[in-house]
Amino acid sequence: MNSPEIRAAFLKFFQDRGHMVVPSSSLIPHDDPSLLFTAAGVVQFKPLFTGTIPLPYKRAASVQKCLRMSDLDNVGKTRRHNTFFEMLGNFSFGDYFKEDAIAWAWEYLMAGLGIDQNKLCVSVYRDDAEAYDLWRRKIGLAPGRIFKLGDDTNFWGPAGNSGPCGPCSEIYFDLGEKFSCGKKDCLPGCACDRYSEVWNLVFPQFNQTPSGERLPLMNRGVDTGMGFERLIAVIQKKDSIFQTDLFFPIIEEVMARTGLDYGREPEKDTTLNVIADHIRALVFAIADGVIPSNEERGYVLRRLLRRAVRFCRNLGIRDPYLYELVPRTIGIFQAAYPELDGRREEITLVIKSEEERFLATLDKGLAQLAELTRRERAISAADAFKLYDTYGFPLELTREIAQEKKIEVDEKGFFAMLDEARKLSRQKTKFTLKGEWKILKKGSGSFIGYDRLESETEILRYNEHGQDIEVVLDRSPFYAESGGQVGDQGEIAGSDFRLRVQDTYWFQGMTVGHCRVESGKFSAGKVQARVDIAQRRETARSHTATHMLHAALRQVLGEHARQEGSFVEPGRLRFDFMHFQPLSADEIEAVENIVNDKILAGVAVNKLETSLDEARKMGAMALFGEKYGNQVRVVKIGDYSTELCAGTHLDNTAEIGLFKITAQESAAAGIRRIEAIVGKRLFLELRSGDKTIRELRNLLGADQELVKKVVEIQDRVRKLEKSAEANMLETAKAEAERLLKKAAGQSFLVEGFPDYGIDGLRMIADIVREKTKNLIGILYEETKDKLNYLVFVSADLVKTRPAGDIVKELRKIWGGGGGGRPHLAEGGGADPTKIDAVRSYLQNLLKP
Repeated sequence: MNSPEIRAAFLKFFQDRGHMVVPSSSLIPHDDPSLLFTAAGVVQFKPLFTGTIPLPYKRAASVQKCLRMSDLDNVGKTRRHNTFFEMLGNFSFGDYFKEDAIAWAWEYLMAGLGIDQNKLCVSVYRDDAEAYDLWRRKIGLAPGRIFKLGDDTNFWGPAGNSGPCGPCSEIYFDLGEKFSCGKKDCLPGCACDRYSEVWNLVFPQFNQTPSGERLPLMNRGVDTGMGFERLIAVIQKKDSIFQTDLFFPIIEEVMARTGLDYGREPEKDTTLNVIADHIRALVFAIADGVIPSNEERGYVLRRLLRRAVRFCRNLGIRDPYLYELVPRTIGIFQAAYPELDGRREEITLVIKSEEERFLATLDKGLAQLAELTRRERAISAADAFKLYDTYGFPLELTREIAQEKKIEVDEKGFFAMLDEARKLSRQKTKFTLKGEWKILKKGSGSFIGYDRLESETEILRYNEHGQDIEVVLDRSPFYAESGGQVGDQGEIAGSDFRLRVQDTYWFQGMTVGHCRVESGKFSAGKVQARVDIAQRRETARSHTATHMLHAALRQVLGEHARQEGSFVEPGRLRFDFMHFQPLSADEIEAVENIVNDKILAGVAVNKLETSLDEARKMGAMALFGEKYGNQVRVVKIGDYSTELCAGTHLDNTAEIGLFKITAQESAAAGIRRIEAIVGKRLFLELRSGDKTIRELRNLLGADQELVKKVVEIQDRVRKLEKSAEANMLETAKAEAERLLKKAAGQSFLVEGFPDYGIDGLRMIADIVREKTKNLIGILYEETKDKLNYLVFVSADLVKTRPAGDIVKELRKIWGGGGGGRPHLAEGGGADPTKIDAVRSYLQNLLKP
């Protein structure tokens, strides 16, 4: 069986047993701030287990896209480790439990896949007598094929720091002695490759709180996960996942480029495996809206891409190449994930641009490393990390080149700095729950804020920690941060207290208000909730303008200029979109004109709830990476823009006031970023600019001809600078003549000059060095308790006593920094009290 057949067979098997087939959610877990990426099939179902949202179904089955970085160092080296993978799973939410889960799993493996049951064995949690008995008596496994294991292998979860968890039972396929570690105690759970975990049957029956306490789960049930790649390797009888039809077509493509044969050199096989794994992860993550960057998910993606580029380089591929693997990768998965083909061009362009950028940086890193190995006796942790972080330079290559030069690398310090960087990259959320939920009533509440900005309601649950309180309301008018739009602010008032709502966010299907006690003593009960109307209004102006900007960009630049991300706050917006060069001044003006024309036209903004199918028929644009249900909200601005959007918007474009682009920059390879302001914020900016212009006119004595006046002043300044330069040259000649007399018969000189500036010192140095032999000169100027200086050497000393090398030694005495060319080098930030020490250094340097 091939991989598409097995995917389809799995879903049909459980659909025939009453399961709702649920599409894979995005790799970006939108409603779970505890996770960087979707790492398991259960992630999108967590609220159904905890009971924070009503159950739309009691049984589900899915094939979920997942991304994990925990096994990165083993990827490609073992038969089973990879980063991007698919997880097959069936789920029960308060419906069937262990008996049916175990029976159906066995039935599917036997009847559905025809696996030899004699090669299967299972493990159960050591305290789970029920699961053991089911395998022994219902399935009929011999006791010698059932293994009781502990927490480290057979207690699962939660995904993140809180949520559903429970004991599990794993099904293993015995690959035989060929893959064994050879130890006598090599049994299921061993770290070697002999026992391949095929299916993990998890029985969530606890809800773990952030503090680690396990409480009974509201909807206990079943959460199974079957690693698709490992399963395919068993079914297709391959020694590793990389030899299956999920990887090997990509590997064949690389082999055709490099002339390699798979299976001859283990090290080369590992390299091929890594490239195939990483391109899969890149394709799927970019398709879901992640762009390589230096932050959070983008940092992970950039790291994978650069790692893959390095492995390509190990095979002798020095030009951008990964992007050429995109069509083959999409071809493998197109039947299961047709959306990939719609993103083919964008995925290819992002990867190619990022490769080009990194390869250029990599060459700079090689030059930097060459300089380090030339002048340093050891490469410090800071230098190694700078090579890695700034130039994307792999430690392995740093180590290899350093070893050739017999130079040590502080790897321990490097990894300490890398761990710290990883910790920072995982700090994703603005706020993390510190206490425990106190649940007053069941339910997750509802959002009523599209139509109402104030409501009488009650608190369903809260989480109190000092003066900070997280609150879930029964009927909340507060919009939770989503789709790039900031969360609402406002207030919640009780009978004898007032809370300031500082932010609103989603957490496991609930709208949570992050509040601060403003007055009184907080107590649960009936409350009055009020949204900050001015903030909501200004945010709506920005959000509606974002939709209009999107449409205008596509009109001016082309259909490829589709949204890749946005941030919307009161009066200001940031918009990321696909485009591969900066916008010209004419293009920016054209975009502004289109948006402002629509504002002045007063176009109606209609918001309607409809089915996803109807929205698509209307031509509504959907954003990749977003998860949409069967019912969606459409925001339609006349016949100009139609998008799926759950954000808050105006009723008419005229309410925006005006729109102005304030900046553009590169957000990532192939991604441009525009910033703009609207409404009251734009009005205040215009007023501030007008005030500045009036002040300049007063200062310069210009009435209306301000630009003309500035041009006149610039001309006058240039003439003065030229005159000053001529005067400086004459003065420099006089000072140079004085120094030439002083230097007669000397091997070095150290001289200070007040108020000359570095340009003046250069003039003096150039004259002196041209008329002397066997002379090293140091000229300095003191500014703000520090010295700026230059070092020059006469022409006959350039090769034997280069000025740049002297500055490097002076830095050790004087402090500060500096460098330069062999005949002239400069330094700054030096300690004025160390001048005598510098003279002593030169005396010792020039001793016969």
